[in-house]
Amino acid sequence: MQEIQFIAPAALHDEMLRLRNEKQMDFLESLTGMDWGVADEKDAPEKLRGLGVVYHLESTITGERIALKTATTNRELPEIPSVSDIWKIADFYEREVFDFYGITFVGHPDMRRLYLRNDWIGYPMRKDNDPENRPLLLWRAHANNLYTNWLNYYVYQATPYDMVGTPDFH
Repeated sequence: MQEIQFIAPAALHDEMLRLRNEKQMDFLESLTGMDWGVADEKDAPEKLRGLGVVYHLESTITGERIALKTATTNRELPEIPSVSDIWKIADFYEREVFDFYGITFVGHPDMRRLYLRNDWIGYPMRKDNDPENRPLLLWRAHANNLYTNWLNYYVYQATPYDMVGTPDFH
């Protein structure tokens, strides 16, 4: 396989359509979300940064394989064109990437979470994700402590086995 080629997000859909039609790339092997981090002034100009996707394509007719990547530096509202109209399996893959990286695929027919709950806050595969700073997690930890305290006080401290031999046990 050749080196992974970079395609700007604005040209991605047209290039993917061209590859499907002209190069007979009829199989989308994988579509993987990536977080290449935030740009730094010490980075080389060709250093890829931001949130993006790596695509692996194959032609089942010719056996040729190709890998492409695209990225956006907008971490607040990352958007990349959807290819779900070209390869149906991209529907699933793009939802997975959205779920874990927060990348919105423009033109996707059903852009919603796939694995995580709808009330999940944040994107767990991002480098800037801080699992300790999620309000939902903090609330659950507090609720768990309340429940544990209740169990210890009302349930575990007065079991029938502890009461055997006491005047109140019948």
